[in-house]
Amino acid sequence: MAQNKRIFYACQGVAITPMGTLPAGKYSVFGVQSVGVTSNFTLDQAFEFGQVEIYENMEEVADVEVNIEKVIDGTALVYLMAARNARNGIAAGSNDRCDVYLAIFDDANDYISGVTPNSVMMASGMYVSSVAYTYPVDGNATESVTLVGNDKAWNKAHEAINSNVAGRISTAMGAAGTFNTFDGNDAAPSGVVRRTKIDIAGSTIPGDVPNVGDNKGHLQNISVSADLGRENILELGRFGPFHRYATFPFEITSEFETVSTTGDLVGVSGDYENLSNRTIIIKDDAGTVLDLGTKNKLSSVSYTGGDTGGGNATVTYSYSTFNKLDVTGRIDNTGLI
Repeated sequence: MAQNKRIFYACQGVAITPMGTLPAGKYSVFGVQSVGVTSNFTLDQAFEFGQVEIYENMEEVADVEVNIEKVIDGTALVYLMAARNARNGIAAGSNDRCDVYLAIFDDANDYISGVTPNSVMMASGMYVSSVAYTYPVDGNATESVTLVGNDKAWNKAHEAINSNVAGRISTAMGAAGTFNTFDGNDAAPSGVVRRTKIDIAGSTIPGDVPNVGDNKGHLQNISVSADLGRENILELGRFGPFHRYATFPFEITSEFETVSTTGDLVGVSGDYENLSNRTIIIKDDAGTVLDLGTKNKLSSVSYTGGDTGGGNATVTYSYSTFNKLDVTGRIDNTGLI
């Protein structure tokens, strides 16, 4: 097996499986644009009277963070692959855990189907920490998900990784068929979602955004994001946490950017309440539905641009709600392979 001269997009593959499940074709993540893995080691120092040198440099629980961005294309969404019960609501999926595999193959291959990987990373017992969806006027619609956990291994078992995890890594390392879906013939089932594939008519855009129904609102960008946070619950007699809980309540934010033709049309009173609850539902032609419920309120409106540089005036309407983000889409790629 030749050593890679570099690692680039065509020699990497990502799979997300239910915790304890081996990777297989239906768990492969399609449309991946980037993957980042960060390991943070926490150190806690003790000093003592009588010497300036450190007394002990103690290690606390390490954190593993995996960031994945993919295009929205009718294949399984990362969020629903990682938290399969989230299709029933954000709380239903908040305790779900998954295993993330990043496989690196020979950089001389045109595709990775039928090839044994050179290296495999497995991050075990990962939780969803944050999720974001972006629909821009230029470029592709994307999903970005951050997963957090405490266990990661490359190629062979770390001394602290249990035998079941070690066995799954070993199996993935020797499996030529793990990523058999990537054979040079992939095609997005719905096509990659771009501006023409946003279902504005089927979506529910808040009424503060002007003239959306007749497309005179000139929407430029829609973004939705949620940060679940994750806090450890520790216990005496055990090094690692027995749970990382989502920090309810947490905020769900959404933004709608428009090219302005009339100003922002939002009045502000210092004597009376200004806001009403707004329903927000975003749909696209790939079958993705983002339902933020009925209790979104305008948190800010920003009118900018239109200056002497010649740019257009834009208005960004920002909304806030809590604990409500129902996502509809595929949870795996059964039927696509």
